[in-house]
Amino acid sequence: MKFSLISGGELDAGLHNAWLQMLNNSEILQSPYYHPQYTAIIGAARTDTRILVIEDAGEVIGFFPHHKKNNVLAEVIGGGLTDYQGPITSTNHRLPLKQMLAAMNVRYMGFNHMPTDRTEFAAYAWHHSRSLTLNLEGGFNVYVQRLTEKRDASLFKKIETNERKLSKKFGPLRFHFDARDPAEFAALLAGKSDQFIRTLGVEHDIFAVPWIRAVIEEISQQKQAGFSGVLSTLYAGDTLIAAHFGMRSSGVLHYWFPWYATAYSEFSPGLILLAGCAREAPATGITCIDLGRGEQPYKLRFATGQIDLCEGAISSPMLIAKAKSTYFALRSDLKNSLLGNYLRNFKRAKKER
Repeated sequence: MKFSLISGGELDAGLHNAWLQMLNNSEILQSPYYHPQYTAIIGAARTDTRILVIEDAGEVIGFFPHHKKNNVLAEVIGGGLTDYQGPITSTNHRLPLKQMLAAMNVRYMGFNHMPTDRTEFAAYAWHHSRSLTLNLEGGFNVYVQRLTEKRDASLFKKIETNERKLSKKFGPLRFHFDARDPAEFAALLAGKSDQFIRTLGVEHDIFAVPWIRAVIEEISQQKQAGFSGVLSTLYAGDTLIAAHFGMRSSGVLHYWFPWYATAYSEFSPGLILLAGCAREAPATGITCIDLGRGEQPYKLRFATGQIDLCEGAISSPMLIAKAKSTYFALRSDLKNSLLGNYLRNFKRAKKER
Protein backbone atom coordinates (compact mmCIF):
# COMPACT_ATOMS: atom_id res chain seq x y z
CA MET A 1 0.00 0.00 0.00
CA LYS A 2 1.03 3.58 -0.63
CA PHE A 3 0.17 6.51 1.65
CA SER A 4 0.16 10.24 1.05
CA LEU A 5 -0.78 13.04 3.43
CA ILE A 6 -2.80 16.09 2.42
CA SER A 7 -4.35 18.97 4.32
CA GLY A 8 -8.10 19.37 4.69
CA GLY A 9 -8.15 21.96 1.90
CA GLU A 10 -6.37 19.74 -0.63
CA LEU A 11 -9.24 17.31 -1.20
CA ASP A 12 -9.85 17.95 -4.90
CA ALA A 13 -12.87 16.96 -6.99
CA GLY A 14 -11.36 13.63 -8.06
CA LEU A 15 -10.61 12.54 -4.51
CA HIS A 16 -13.98 13.87 -3.35
CA ASN A 17 -15.78 11.71 -5.93
CA ALA A 18 -13.68 8.65 -5.04
CA TRP A 19 -14.64 9.19 -1.39
CA LEU A 20 -18.36 9.39 -2.26
CA GLN A 21 -18.10 6.18 -4.29
CA MET A 22 -16.73 4.36 -1.26
CA LEU A 23 -19.68 5.54 0.81
CA ASN A 24 -22.09 4.21 -1.81
CA ASN A 25 -20.42 0.79 -1.70
CA SER A 26 -20.32 0.31 2.06
CA GLU A 27 -23.12 -0.34 4.57
CA ILE A 28 -21.02 0.75 7.58
CA LEU A 29 -20.16 4.16 6.12
CA GLN A 30 -23.68 5.61 5.85
CA SER A 31 -23.35 7.96 8.85
CA PRO A 32 -22.95 11.65 7.94
CA TYR A 33 -19.75 11.68 9.99
CA TYR A 34 -18.13 9.72 7.15
CA HIS A 35 -19.22 12.14 4.43
CA PRO A 36 -16.38 14.17 2.85
CA GLN A 37 -18.32 17.39 3.49
CA TYR A 38 -18.11 16.81 7.25
CA THR A 39 -14.32 16.55 7.03
CA ALA A 40 -14.15 19.56 4.66
CA ILE A 41 -16.13 21.74 7.07
CA ILE A 42 -13.92 20.78 10.00
CA GLY A 43 -10.85 21.29 7.82
CA ALA A 44 -11.95 24.87 7.16
CA ALA A 45 -12.28 25.47 10.91
CA ARG A 46 -9.11 23.69 12.08
CA THR A 47 -5.71 24.09 10.43
CA ASP A 48 -4.41 20.85 11.97
CA THR A 49 -6.75 18.74 9.79
CA ARG A 50 -5.00 16.09 7.71
CA ILE A 51 -6.25 13.36 5.38
CA LEU A 52 -4.26 10.18 4.84
CA VAL A 53 -4.90 9.00 1.27
CA ILE A 54 -4.48 5.24 0.92
CA GLU A 55 -3.64 3.64 -2.43
CA ASP A 56 -3.18 0.06 -3.56
CA ALA A 57 -1.93 -0.95 -7.02
CA GLY A 58 -2.29 2.63 -8.20
CA GLU A 59 -5.91 2.95 -7.07
CA VAL A 60 -7.21 5.08 -4.19
CA ILE A 61 -8.82 2.63 -1.79
CA GLY A 62 -9.33 4.76 1.32
CA PHE A 63 -9.08 7.96 3.32
CA PHE A 64 -8.34 8.54 6.98
CA PRO A 65 -9.16 12.10 8.14
CA HIS A 66 -7.57 13.15 11.44
CA HIS A 67 -5.89 15.97 13.32
CA LYS A 68 -2.15 16.05 13.84
CA LYS A 69 -1.69 17.48 17.34
CA ASN A 70 2.12 17.20 17.42
CA ASN A 71 4.91 14.83 16.36
CA VAL A 72 3.60 12.12 18.69
CA LEU A 73 -0.17 12.43 18.84
CA ALA A 74 -2.99 12.31 16.30
CA GLU A 75 -6.69 12.75 17.06
CA VAL A 76 -9.74 11.47 15.17
CA ILE A 77 -11.37 14.06 12.93
CA GLY A 78 -13.52 16.42 14.97
CA GLY A 79 -12.33 14.99 18.29
CA GLY A 80 -15.17 14.57 20.78
CA LEU A 81 -17.64 16.04 18.28
CA THR A 82 -17.48 12.93 16.09
CA ASP A 83 -19.76 10.02 16.99
CA TYR A 84 -18.45 7.67 14.29
CA GLN A 85 -14.75 7.27 13.64
CA GLY A 86 -12.42 5.33 11.41
CA PRO A 87 -11.15 5.15 7.85
CA ILE A 88 -13.31 5.56 4.80
CA THR A 89 -12.62 2.38 2.90
CA SER A 90 -14.12 -1.00 2.18
CA THR A 91 -14.01 -3.54 5.01
CA ASN A 92 -12.43 -5.84 2.42
CA HIS A 93 -9.20 -3.89 2.88
CA ARG A 94 -7.52 -4.68 6.19
CA LEU A 95 -5.31 -1.68 6.91
CA PRO A 96 -1.72 -1.89 8.22
CA LEU A 97 -2.03 0.35 11.28
CA LYS A 98 1.68 0.71 12.04
CA GLN A 99 2.36 1.85 8.48
CA MET A 100 -0.54 4.29 8.70
CA LEU A 101 0.83 5.88 11.87
CA ALA A 102 4.26 6.18 10.26
CA ALA A 103 2.71 7.85 7.21
CA MET A 104 0.81 10.22 9.53
CA ASN A 105 4.15 11.07 11.24
CA VAL A 106 2.80 10.26 14.72
CA ARG A 107 3.12 7.47 17.27
CA TYR A 108 -0.27 7.34 18.98
CA MET A 109 -3.95 7.83 18.22
CA GLY A 110 -6.91 6.96 20.44
CA PHE A 111 -10.46 6.18 19.31
CA ASN A 112 -13.73 5.84 21.22
CA HIS A 113 -16.53 5.59 18.63
CA MET A 114 -15.06 2.98 16.30
CA PRO A 115 -17.47 0.42 14.76
CA THR A 116 -16.33 -3.06 15.75
CA ASP A 117 -16.68 -4.02 12.08
CA ARG A 118 -13.30 -2.33 11.66
CA THR A 119 -11.61 -5.42 13.04
CA GLU A 120 -8.05 -4.11 12.68
CA PHE A 121 -8.94 -1.36 15.20
CA ALA A 122 -11.23 -3.53 17.35
CA ALA A 123 -8.25 -5.78 18.04
CA TYR A 124 -6.82 -2.93 20.15
CA ALA A 125 -10.03 -2.04 21.98
CA TRP A 126 -10.23 -1.96 25.77
CA HIS A 127 -13.89 -1.01 26.09
CA HIS A 128 -17.07 -1.73 24.10
CA SER A 129 -20.30 0.25 23.79
CA ARG A 130 -23.11 0.73 21.30
CA SER A 131 -25.05 3.33 19.38
CA LEU A 132 -28.82 2.81 19.53
CA THR A 133 -30.89 3.24 16.37
CA LEU A 134 -34.46 3.51 15.07
CA ASN A 135 -35.11 1.31 12.06
CA LEU A 136 -37.59 3.24 9.90
CA GLU A 137 -37.50 0.95 6.87
CA GLY A 138 -41.08 0.49 5.71
CA GLY A 139 -42.22 3.73 7.34
CA PHE A 140 -43.32 4.96 10.75
CA ASN A 141 -46.15 2.47 11.32
CA VAL A 142 -43.85 -0.47 10.63
CA TYR A 143 -41.31 1.02 13.07
CA VAL A 144 -43.99 1.32 15.78
CA GLN A 145 -44.93 -2.31 15.20
CA ARG A 146 -41.28 -3.36 15.59
CA LEU A 147 -40.97 -1.33 18.77
CA THR A 148 -44.19 -2.73 20.20
CA GLU A 149 -43.10 -6.30 19.55
CA LYS A 150 -39.55 -5.81 20.78
CA ARG A 151 -39.51 -3.24 23.52
CA ASP A 152 -42.24 -0.78 24.56
CA ALA A 153 -45.91 -1.13 23.64
CA SER A 154 -47.02 1.86 25.72
CA LEU A 155 -44.54 4.53 24.57
CA PHE A 156 -46.61 6.21 21.86
CA LYS A 157 -49.83 5.99 23.86
CA LYS A 158 -48.12 7.99 26.61
CA ILE A 159 -46.77 10.46 24.04
CA GLU A 160 -50.25 10.98 22.56
CA THR A 161 -51.64 11.61 26.06
CA ASN A 162 -48.99 14.26 26.73
CA GLU A 163 -49.64 15.85 23.34
CA ARG A 164 -53.31 16.26 24.22
CA LYS A 165 -52.48 17.75 27.63
CA LEU A 166 -50.01 20.20 26.10
CA SER A 167 -52.46 21.32 23.44
CA LYS A 168 -55.23 21.82 25.95
CA LYS A 169 -53.09 23.91 28.29
CA PHE A 170 -50.84 25.89 25.94
CA GLY A 171 -52.38 25.78 22.47
CA PRO A 172 -52.06 23.60 19.35
CA LEU A 173 -48.82 21.70 18.83
CA ARG A 174 -46.79 22.43 15.69
CA PHE A 175 -43.92 20.21 14.61
CA HIS A 176 -41.61 21.06 11.73
CA PHE A 177 -39.11 18.39 10.71
CA ASP A 178 -36.82 20.59 8.57
CA ALA A 179 -37.05 24.17 9.85
CA ARG A 180 -34.95 26.90 8.23
CA ASP A 181 -35.46 29.92 10.51
CA PRO A 182 -32.07 31.25 11.80
CA ALA A 183 -33.80 32.57 14.92
CA GLU A 184 -34.98 29.06 15.80
CA PHE A 185 -31.46 27.69 15.27
CA ALA A 186 -30.04 30.42 17.53
CA ALA A 187 -32.66 29.59 20.17
CA LEU A 188 -31.64 25.92 20.09
CA LEU A 189 -27.95 26.74 20.53
CA ALA A 190 -28.72 29.12 23.41
CA GLY A 191 -30.93 26.54 25.11
CA LYS A 192 -28.37 23.78 24.67
CA SER A 193 -25.56 25.99 26.01
CA ASP A 194 -27.68 26.75 29.05
CA GLN A 195 -28.23 23.00 29.55
CA PHE A 196 -24.49 22.27 29.31
CA ILE A 197 -23.68 25.00 31.85
CA ARG A 198 -26.52 24.10 34.22
CA THR A 199 -25.86 20.36 34.29
CA LEU A 200 -22.11 20.05 33.65
CA GLY A 201 -20.51 23.45 34.27
CA VAL A 202 -19.48 26.38 32.13
CA GLU A 203 -16.33 24.60 30.93
CA HIS A 204 -18.53 21.99 29.18
CA ASP A 205 -20.38 24.45 26.94
CA ILE A 206 -18.98 23.17 23.65
CA PHE A 207 -20.71 25.91 21.66
CA ALA A 208 -18.41 28.41 23.35
CA VAL A 209 -15.45 26.75 21.58
CA PRO A 210 -14.90 28.85 18.41
CA TRP A 211 -14.09 26.03 15.99
CA ILE A 212 -17.00 23.88 17.19
CA ARG A 213 -19.40 26.81 16.88
CA ALA A 214 -18.14 27.49 13.37
CA VAL A 215 -18.55 23.84 12.35
CA ILE A 216 -22.11 23.56 13.72
CA GLU A 217 -23.17 26.81 12.08
CA GLU A 218 -21.71 25.74 8.74
CA ILE A 219 -23.39 22.33 8.89
CA SER A 220 -26.70 24.11 9.53
CA GLN A 221 -26.27 25.83 6.15
CA GLN A 222 -25.72 22.57 4.25
CA LYS A 223 -28.72 21.47 2.18
CA GLN A 224 -27.17 19.06 -0.31
CA ALA A 225 -28.90 15.90 -1.49
CA GLY A 226 -26.30 13.68 0.21
CA PHE A 227 -25.39 15.82 3.22
CA SER A 228 -27.57 18.26 5.12
CA GLY A 229 -28.08 19.89 8.48
CA VAL A 230 -31.55 19.25 9.92
CA LEU A 231 -33.27 21.50 12.46
CA SER A 232 -36.55 20.18 13.89
CA THR A 233 -38.83 22.30 16.08
CA LEU A 234 -41.83 21.76 18.36
CA TYR A 235 -44.20 24.56 19.36
CA ALA A 236 -47.03 24.67 21.87
CA GLY A 237 -49.14 27.60 20.80
CA ASP A 238 -46.66 30.33 19.89
CA THR A 239 -43.89 29.05 22.18
CA LEU A 240 -40.89 27.01 21.06
CA ILE A 241 -40.73 24.24 23.67
CA ALA A 242 -38.28 21.79 22.06
CA ALA A 243 -35.87 21.56 19.16
CA HIS A 244 -33.21 19.29 17.72
CA PHE A 245 -30.28 19.87 15.42
CA GLY A 246 -28.62 16.98 13.65
CA MET A 247 -27.27 16.05 10.25
CA ARG A 248 -28.18 13.54 7.61
CA SER A 249 -26.33 11.70 4.90
CA SER A 250 -28.44 9.77 2.44
CA GLY A 251 -30.88 7.65 4.50
CA VAL A 252 -29.38 8.24 7.97
CA LEU A 253 -30.28 11.06 10.37
CA HIS A 254 -27.87 11.42 13.27
CA TYR A 255 -29.76 12.68 16.32
CA TRP A 256 -27.20 15.09 17.71
CA PHE A 257 -28.32 18.05 19.84
CA PRO A 258 -31.84 17.76 21.29
CA TRP A 259 -33.15 20.41 23.69
CA TYR A 260 -36.42 21.18 25.45
CA ALA A 261 -37.61 23.94 27.78
CA THR A 262 -37.51 22.56 31.33
CA ALA A 263 -40.70 24.46 32.24
CA TYR A 264 -42.58 21.87 30.13
CA SER A 265 -40.73 18.79 31.39
CA GLU A 266 -43.83 17.21 32.98
CA PHE A 267 -45.17 16.70 29.44
CA SER A 268 -41.98 15.00 28.15
CA PRO A 269 -41.49 17.37 25.17
CA GLY A 270 -38.22 15.63 24.31
CA LEU A 271 -40.08 12.39 23.67
CA ILE A 272 -42.72 14.21 21.60
CA LEU A 273 -39.93 15.83 19.56
CA LEU A 274 -38.19 12.53 18.80
CA ALA A 275 -41.53 10.89 17.99
CA GLY A 276 -42.20 13.72 15.53
CA CYS A 277 -38.86 13.12 13.85
CA ALA A 278 -39.56 9.39 13.59
CA ARG A 279 -43.01 10.09 12.15
CA GLU A 280 -41.87 12.61 9.51
CA ALA A 281 -38.39 11.36 8.58
CA PRO A 282 -39.43 8.46 6.29
CA ALA A 283 -41.17 10.88 3.92
CA THR A 284 -37.75 12.52 3.31
CA GLY A 285 -36.02 9.23 2.49
CA ILE A 286 -34.58 8.59 5.95
CA THR A 287 -34.61 4.93 6.94
CA CYS A 288 -32.58 5.17 10.15
CA ILE A 289 -32.32 7.62 13.04
CA ASP A 290 -29.06 7.08 14.91
CA LEU A 291 -29.25 8.22 18.53
CA GLY A 292 -25.51 8.00 19.16
CA ARG A 293 -23.58 6.26 21.91
CA GLY A 294 -25.14 6.12 25.37
CA GLU A 295 -27.71 4.26 27.43
CA GLN A 296 -30.02 7.18 28.26
CA PRO A 297 -33.57 6.03 29.07
CA TYR A 298 -35.14 7.81 26.08
CA LYS A 299 -32.73 6.06 23.71
CA LEU A 300 -33.54 2.67 25.21
CA ARG A 301 -37.28 3.32 24.86
CA PHE A 302 -37.15 4.30 21.17
CA ALA A 303 -34.42 1.98 19.87
CA THR A 304 -35.09 -1.02 17.67
CA GLY A 305 -31.45 -1.71 16.76
CA GLN A 306 -27.85 -0.95 17.58
CA ILE A 307 -24.37 -0.51 16.09
CA ASP A 308 -21.54 -1.98 18.15
CA LEU A 309 -18.66 0.40 18.94
CA CYS A 310 -15.32 0.12 20.69
CA GLU A 311 -12.75 2.33 22.41
CA GLY A 312 -9.01 1.87 22.38
CA ALA A 313 -5.81 3.15 20.80
CA ILE A 314 -3.20 2.33 18.19
CA SER A 315 0.44 3.18 18.72
CA SER A 316 3.92 2.54 17.44
CA PRO A 317 5.37 0.76 19.29
CA MET A 318 2.12 -0.97 20.29
CA LEU A 319 3.46 -1.12 23.86
CA ILE A 320 2.14 2.42 24.43
CA ALA A 321 -1.44 1.41 23.61
CA LYS A 322 -1.10 -1.82 25.63
CA ALA A 323 0.01 0.20 28.67
CA LYS A 324 -3.04 2.43 28.42
CA SER A 325 -5.26 -0.62 27.95
CA THR A 326 -3.88 -2.10 31.18
CA TYR A 327 -4.50 1.20 33.00
CA PHE A 328 -8.09 1.33 31.73
CA ALA A 329 -8.71 -2.27 32.87
CA LEU A 330 -7.30 -1.54 36.34
CA ARG A 331 -9.39 1.63 36.63
CA SER A 332 -12.51 -0.26 35.57
CA ASP A 333 -11.82 -3.03 38.09
CA LEU A 334 -11.38 -0.44 40.85
CA LYS A 335 -14.60 1.35 39.88
CA ASN A 336 -16.57 -1.89 40.15
CA SER A 337 -14.91 -3.06 43.37
CA LEU A 338 -16.04 -2.61 46.97
CA LEU A 339 -13.21 -0.10 47.45
CA GLY A 340 -14.41 1.90 44.44
CA ASN A 341 -17.95 1.97 45.83
CA TYR A 342 -16.63 3.11 49.21
CA LEU A 343 -14.59 5.93 47.65
CA ARG A 344 -17.59 7.16 45.62
CA ASN A 345 -19.81 7.18 48.71
CA PHE A 346 -17.09 8.97 50.69
CA LYS A 347 -16.72 11.69 48.05
CA ARG A 348 -20.50 12.07 47.79
CA ALA A 349 -20.86 12.43 51.55
CA LYS A 350 -18.03 14.97 51.64
CA LYS A 351 -19.78 17.14 49.02
CA GLU A 352 -23.04 17.07 50.98
CA ARG A 353 -21.45 18.33 54.21
